Amino acid sequence: MGFSVYKDLSEQEIVSKISNRECFSATIIGGAFTLKIEKYLPAMSAAIHDGGLLRTELLQNCLLDQSQRYYEEDPHTGSFILEQAITLIAHDSRYEYDLNRNTEECVYETAWGVDVWKVPLTAEAIAKSKAKHAQFYRIVGAIVEALQADFGQCIVYDNHSYNYKRHERQDLPVLNLGTTSVKSEKWRPVIDSWLANLQAMQVDGVAVTAAENDIFFGKGCLAAFCHGNYDNVLVLATEAKKVFMDELTGQADAIVLPSLQKAYNASISQHTQTYINDYHGK
Repeated sequence: MGFSVYKDLSEQEIVSKISNRECFSATIIGGAFTLKIEKYLPAMSAAIHDGGLLRTELLQNCLLDQSQRYYEEDPHTGSFILEQAITLIAHDSRYEYDLNRNTEECVYETAWGVDVWKVPLTAEAIAKSKAKHAQFYRIVGAIVEALQADFGQCIVYDNHSYNYKRHERQDLPVLNLGTTSVKSEKWRPVIDSWLANLQAMQVDGVAVTAAENDIFFGKGCLAAFCHGNYDNVLVLATEAKKVFMDELTGQADAIVLPSLQKAYNASISQHTQTYINDYHGK
């Protein structure tokens, strides 16, 4: 079966293609996210804060301009996983609904101590945002359940970035792996091998350091959803320090960013193969 590219597919159409194990790329109707499946492997990669879109009625009501919203988003994280076989990249801003919070708490009134809206959101607007959040997680469930059915278990690379200049610490890791929501010790060898891959990453212009549960702890919604609903899924919640850009201006670093993109994709590919060869099903 070949690979097809679609725009504006419904949730039902996407789920049907997953059920039929089709290889495809599709953007959901409304543009909230794009799912790509080039090959069915026991690993998927997600970038749930990559996007910055706000639907029109929210954009007109938002107190924060694009640069202010961009500061708390995770730009370029989608590019860190772009070469992987299965990718799920979100395009909506976390200010519309935050995919790393549960559905009931995913819509902000204030965020990081700042008011978000000129006038409070209507119940209808909040419900629409929550519906998009819930839809995203139904797609996550469809992917994970397909991979579990085919392979017995799978891993999810959950990729984020973080601002560091506001912290007093000068020794914050370039890469942080959060694992506190992992329920079983059976995953320890897989976690250790991913951490070793992160520590070995070579990036131009940056001395890469990597740590586990140093500044973030893997307590976001994607990890909670997968670990709470499935016993045979491991989420590797990985935060990249924004050394690849100026977090205050949004300007990308012309040296660090392309090097990190290449190294990050290579690290995931290598680790996925290690997982399949050495740990999968064991």
